[in-house]
Amino acid sequence: MADGVRPDHDSVRDILKSSHASWLSYASNFEFRYPADLRSLLGRVPAFPKNSSQVKEQSSILKYHQSFSTLRISGTSLWRTSLGECELPPKILHHDLPCGFTNAVACHFSTSCPSVNWLTSQEDGEDTAKSHLTILILAWAYILSARWVELQGPSTRLAYSSEDRERQMANLSSEAIEIHVGETSEQSIRWWAALLAPGQGWRAEIDSRAKVFQSPWSVYIVSSQRFVIRDEDIGQIATNGRDIPPSAEEALTHLRQYCELHAVGDQCTAALAAALFFPWKNSDNASIALPMPKPRQSSSAAKDGPSLRSIYVDGFTQSQDHQLPYLMTLSCNVRGLRALLSGSFFESGVPCNLVGPYLQPIFAIIDPLLARNDLRKLATIMGRRQPTIAYLWLGAIAMGLHSSILRSVRSGLFSIEPHAAAWTGTVHSFIYDLPQHTNHTTEDEITRADECRLLYLTASESHQRYPVSPWPPFGTTPLVQTDIEVRKHAACTGHILHYISWHWDTDDGGSYEDLGYNPTVTPVYAQRTTNCCADLAASYQADNFSTNELVSEVATRSIFGWLRVDGFPSSEKHVFTHDWFDTGSSSEESLCDDDDTPTTELSDVEAWLDTLEI
Repeated sequence: MADGVRPDHDSVRDILKSSHASWLSYASNFEFRYPADLRSLLGRVPAFPKNSSQVKEQSSILKYHQSFSTLRISGTSLWRTSLGECELPPKILHHDLPCGFTNAVACHFSTSCPSVNWLTSQEDGEDTAKSHLTILILAWAYILSARWVELQGPSTRLAYSSEDRERQMANLSSEAIEIHVGETSEQSIRWWAALLAPGQGWRAEIDSRAKVFQSPWSVYIVSSQRFVIRDEDIGQIATNGRDIPPSAEEALTHLRQYCELHAVGDQCTAALAAALFFPWKNSDNASIALPMPKPRQSSSAAKDGPSLRSIYVDGFTQSQDHQLPYLMTLSCNVRGLRALLSGSFFESGVPCNLVGPYLQPIFAIIDPLLARNDLRKLATIMGRRQPTIAYLWLGAIAMGLHSSILRSVRSGLFSIEPHAAAWTGTVHSFIYDLPQHTNHTTEDEITRADECRLLYLTASESHQRYPVSPWPPFGTTPLVQTDIEVRKHAACTGHILHYISWHWDTDDGGSYEDLGYNPTVTPVYAQRTTNCCADLAASYQADNFSTNELVSEVATRSIFGWLRVDGFPSSEKHVFTHDWFDTGSSSEESLCDDDDTPTTELSDVEAWLDTLEI
């Protein structure tokens, strides 16, 4: 290092080249194929819980946590802290998820939706993708909500709006858009009409302590556009139907029939991935813009009828019916979704003082795509970067969430949520890196990264909370200047944060275990796809980049603020007196949205930690 903190020129050049080579390989033109469904996401994800479950022959009711606008459920996770001979006790982490909101997500239709224009069917063209995607997303919002009602028990209800039928009957004008649903039942026609009704055509609700909460996927349509449902069997506009909403399974059948009719089964998974982000939008109190539905029957569907597409759609809906409770948990883990998406940019082994040079080539590749609104290419790059969560990126982009994620990452602000990482087999923090060898570098010192791990794993005083930065600190610390627990375990092998299981909290003070979608999956963190070609690295002139140190400064202050929350040892005077730690003269306030008080003053770290939920 040039001055003990700031990296030297060679280190900066090397990280610029390697980062550029990796991300340029993801942007190459070889084909990327999305999987048939979302099961690759589910790994150890627990199922969304039933409100009443039989545990050890006793009925157990979920424990709810209620605030003014949100209903939450909670649980604890069990983590092994040692794979070696050391008997370090396991860690127990608490986590909660929103399971209901007082309001639905406002959704309006737009004739120009750049966030979904790229979702084009290869066979049927862009118009097909744009015209059907909104309908499919709204269908999945209902299906997820219906399953939520079925799981939450007698205090819930699912009903059509009393005003919905009146609006549908009163607006059979020439300006109304016809939705063709094929040869189907009156129940199906009524359902499709409710999905597209202005306002709330349906409501999924739960009563809790004199308050009413709606499902996390509830939608309120803000639009004056009217839709009528055409039944191909009778060849006329149909608006009548019974007022009992379909179950989740019945609604899946209606969705399957629609996808077969219009030959859009390949878009169904993308629509489900997008619908998973309704709880995120609700927690942010944000609205959603989706393209105006203007569907027309696919010529290939009308000509071919039930074919291989029908077989695909039928198999798809059957597999998704089984996966729904697990996807619901993932969807409600809003902090986890943020961490998974920002974690796509995390690279194990990049120290905090090189984060800026690491991120800079990435945005040199991504920014031109954003400038020309090439979101298809962005989704492809992120899918190749981390195939496990490729569909999450596709859904996030379709819902317009990519901008906020990229803005945070560009500033070096990464979300961290350990459960989402363990459940999906991904990694977005150095704290659960697999150890390469024993923790100590020599008998007299330990790497600061391993010092952080041991402080957290041993729950040392002031370090019970998860590290707030994903990037490891550089350098080493003399063992004599470390915490007593660090000295005690520095020579041990196999200390790591290793996920075991999840337990849902119940209102009697107990809990019940959920081993996840696939309990046999070993929780070894997935490796990213890399293709760092030597010729790509050689063709990149790192010296052409003038690096911005601000992001590295923030990352360095953040992790050292966690590590040295009780103060710096005397041997690190060169660190805490470095100009990167002189926040009074730092330009970091540019990240603070006109707030003149820097958010990472070391004296404020402890108070800041108290506001975090991890």
